[in-house]
Amino acid sequence: MGFLVPAFLAGLAALAIPLLLHLRHRDRDKPQPFPSLMFLEQLTIRTEQRQRVSDWPLLLLRLLALALLVLAFSRPLFRSRGVAAGDSRSKAVVLLIDRSLSMGYEGTWARALDSARAIIGRSGNGDRVAVVAYDDVAETRQRLTTDKAAASGALAGLSPQPRGTRLAPALRVARQLLLDAPFAAAEIVVISDLQRAGAVGVAGVELPAGVAVRGLAVGPEQWENSTVHAVDVRRVLSGERTLLAVKARIQRHGGTAPQQRSVRLVLNGREAASQAVTLSNSGESVVTFDPVPAPEGAVAVQLALSPDALAADDTLVAVVPRDNDVPVTLIGGGGTPTLFLERALSIGRAPSIRVERESGRVRPSARTGVLLYWDVVPNENIASWLEAGGGAVVVVGPQLGARRGSLSPLLPVTVAGAADRLSDRGGTLRDVRTEHPLFAPFREVPDALGAVRLFRYTRLDATTEGDVLARFDDGLPAVVERRIGDGRVLVLALPLDNSGGDFPLQPAFLPFVRQLVMHASGRDAMPLWRTTGERWAVPGTLTTPVVEAPDGSLIRPMVDSLGAAVLLTDAGVYRGYSERVGGEAGALLAVNVPTSESVLTPMDTTELLLGVRTGMDSARATGDAPLSDEDLERRQSPWRLLLVVALVLLAAETLVATRGRRGTARRVVSPSRTTTP
Repeated sequence: MGFLVPAFLAGLAALAIPLLLHLRHRDRDKPQPFPSLMFLEQLTIRTEQRQRVSDWPLLLLRLLALALLVLAFSRPLFRSRGVAAGDSRSKAVVLLIDRSLSMGYEGTWARALDSARAIIGRSGNGDRVAVVAYDDVAETRQRLTTDKAAASGALAGLSPQPRGTRLAPALRVARQLLLDAPFAAAEIVVISDLQRAGAVGVAGVELPAGVAVRGLAVGPEQWENSTVHAVDVRRVLSGERTLLAVKARIQRHGGTAPQQRSVRLVLNGREAASQAVTLSNSGESVVTFDPVPAPEGAVAVQLALSPDALAADDTLVAVVPRDNDVPVTLIGGGGTPTLFLERALSIGRAPSIRVERESGRVRPSARTGVLLYWDVVPNENIASWLEAGGGAVVVVGPQLGARRGSLSPLLPVTVAGAADRLSDRGGTLRDVRTEHPLFAPFREVPDALGAVRLFRYTRLDATTEGDVLARFDDGLPAVVERRIGDGRVLVLALPLDNSGGDFPLQPAFLPFVRQLVMHASGRDAMPLWRTTGERWAVPGTLTTPVVEAPDGSLIRPMVDSLGAAVLLTDAGVYRGYSERVGGEAGALLAVNVPTSESVLTPMDTTELLLGVRTGMDSARATGDAPLSDEDLERRQSPWRLLLVVALVLLAAETLVATRGRRGTARRVVSPSRTTTP
């Protein structure tokens, strides 16, 4: 029980007033007529008096009436169901059924459905049951109901989906279901294989106080699983032909003995190659296919592993984009300084890089790939082109190094002079962020850049807008990037000619400059596939877009000021068309299930809710769930009863006091000696 206006409880101090009045009251003796006192013996009388309450019933009546008035004005509020008019609401059970891809493991889904039906069947006649299915999102299949048939019917049509696992959204849906309907007791039952990866994001979820949560593990006791978790695809030249070199990476989880499997390579729906592979104990196995002829245009690649107990993750799809050239416009330099750079960029295909020289002011267009400024300051008129997705690279050499301060508002650096490291045998690169896409070729060989010796370079200071991707060993920035809208600018103090160091003579030079151009153009940001649960921004080149999903269904996304987007719910290849389906697709996108679904490592049920909080506002689920106005008023109604009782007591006090039911204070007389006058 609580009080809406607890400040009025201070009025209980007024209970001292009647007590003081009673103690101060004294009865006066009533005069008695008597004849002359001359014949009476005169005695000396010693008296001793104490203040006492003369009328206990009347005092208690007044104190009780005053206390009830104080409590009435404090507005008592009952929060407990037992006090609030004998609440007899039923038990509520919310079933959270995991339907992610991992639940498709042999026998797991059948156990999940059997467990759900058993819980529904054991519920009491007055109990209510809700059914929520979840993967990376949650869907309410049945709200709280006493109809067991309806709850069981909500299980019909459920099956594992090609989606990841996230328990947090399901817990939030269960919380809202309980808040929307009052209950006497509540329980949330999680029916799942309890994948450890599914608990990500659970910390911070707030559940109603007093709600019991338990996990029901239905996964296999012993398991092993293999999946194609990655693929490397690149175009290579063989004479005049373009071939595809494909390398599949197969990950095995669990298992103790080697396992024989086969892998099929399918290009644009046609099988191109097949190869047997022996999978060792838990770990990665690499399958390298012989190069096969590359079809024209974008290529849909499918790698299919012979099925196991979890067949849904045995196939991986990818889309290799068209082999379009990447145009690079080189401004400044020429001759010997740019010789190594131009020759390195001319090597290789898929894609090929085409270098064009320009002098003076350059006006980039939509067809411009990358602007490469060699020791010159870029024009500010490229700002809008950069915001639209363009890419620029500025190589700071001796000419710009002779300046001081800011070079351009577009560049995230200021010049602090030149560095000469000849005396200490040259500097090296340190703090290279190999997790960045620019240094992706060096993730497996991070020491490749450490062998470079640098003798002369420009001392730069990065501004707050710049992101330092690599530094020299003296701590100065070597590579700085700035994002401008959808585009980017990269500034290099790292010498790309042989006058400032030996970088052009090192094996790392060729992959670095090619990746530099690819990253600046945005081509490296085009993944070979996406994962389910993401959204695909349909290319703006498709007018009135129509998207064909992997299951053959057609999606017509709404087009707004931001373009059109499609939620990726299935694994496979999505095809985008303009206006209607037919002919060659204008856009292809491969979609796979998150690789975490292939790892079936379960967590203990005690770990299920680590980090989940219960808060005071959640107490609504145990008694303060959203109530009607009548119910809220009923919980506050005791003040009326208290006020009525107080008025009745005051009326009784008036009657008692006016009828003279008053006691008389006693006089205590002490014995004294009698003397004769």
